[in-house]
Amino acid sequence: MELRHLHYFLTLCEELHFSEAAFKIGISQPTLSQQIRVLEGEVGVPLFDRLGKKTVQTEAGLILQRYAIKAIKELENAQTAIDDLKDAYSGTLRVAVLPSDLDYHLTELLVAFHRDFPSVHIEVIPSIDIPNKVLLNEVDIGLALVEPAHSQLTARPIFKESYCLFVSKKSHLATRKKIEISELVDIPLILYPKGFYGRDLIDRWCLTQGIRVEPIMAPGSSTAIFQLIEAGVGASIQPHKLIEAFEDKDMIAIPIEDAPQRSLAIIYRNDRYLSKAAQRFITELTDYFQKQ
Repeated sequence: MELRHLHYFLTLCEELHFSEAAFKIGISQPTLSQQIRVLEGEVGVPLFDRLGKKTVQTEAGLILQRYAIKAIKELENAQTAIDDLKDAYSGTLRVAVLPSDLDYHLTELLVAFHRDFPSVHIEVIPSIDIPNKVLLNEVDIGLALVEPAHSQLTARPIFKESYCLFVSKKSHLATRKKIEISELVDIPLILYPKGFYGRDLIDRWCLTQGIRVEPIMAPGSSTAIFQLIEAGVGASIQPHKLIEAFEDKDMIAIPIEDAPQRSLAIIYRNDRYLSKAAQRFITELTDYFQKQ
C-alpha cells in the first residue's frame, strides 16, 4: 500500500466526487479512478459505491479512512522528529492567541524568543476560537482560557489573574478603591461582543452574581475599547495585567468585589509530535507568565 494511494483515497473521502478530487490532487479523473482500483485490489474489498453520479463510502471505506488519517498523522510526526535531528531550533511555529493577549502580553516574549532563536519563524494568529484551531491542526499551540477537557487536547494552566474595572482618570469613579458588584449594573460599560472569550467569561460571572450587564458598545478590538475608555465614553471590565500597558495613559484599574478571574493555558494536541522549537516556546511562555 503506497502513501500516495492513501492521500488520493483521503481526498476522495473528503470530496466524494471523482472529478473534484482529481482536480484537487492535480491528476486526471481516469488516473484517480485507476489508483483507487489498485487500492481496492490491495485491500480486497470495494471502498466506494458508485451510485450514478453519486459516490459514497462503503463500510470498509469508512474503516480505512479512520486508520489512514492516523497513519498520515504519524508519518508527519515522524518527519517532524527527523527534522528536529537536523536542526533543533528551526522551521515554522504557528501560535494562536486571544487578540488582547497578542496586543499587550506577548510582544516582549516574542522579541526575546526571536533574539535567542532567529531561525524559528513564528506565525502568531489572533483568534477567539483557539481550541478548534488546535484541533484542526491550523496552529501548533494555542494560548487560551482554560476550557473543559477534550480527549485530543492537553491544556497546561500557566497563569491566573483577576478582572478589574478600567475607567478614565477623569471619571467620577477614579478615586474609588473598590467597586461593588451591584454598582456595575448602573455603569456604562464597553465590552467585547458576545462570543469573545472575555465577554462570555464576564457574562457567566454576572449570572453567578445575580446581575445582568448590557454594554453601551461592544467593539471587537481591544484598542478601540481602551480608546473609548480614555475618551470617557464608558468603563470596561478587563484583566488587571493589561493596565501595565497603559501606565502612561489616562486610565486606571479599580478592583471589583469578588472579581471574575481568568486562567490562561497552553493548549496543544496530545496525539501530535511537538517540535523542539514548540517545546522550547512552551517553556519560555510558561516562565514568562510565572514571572508576571
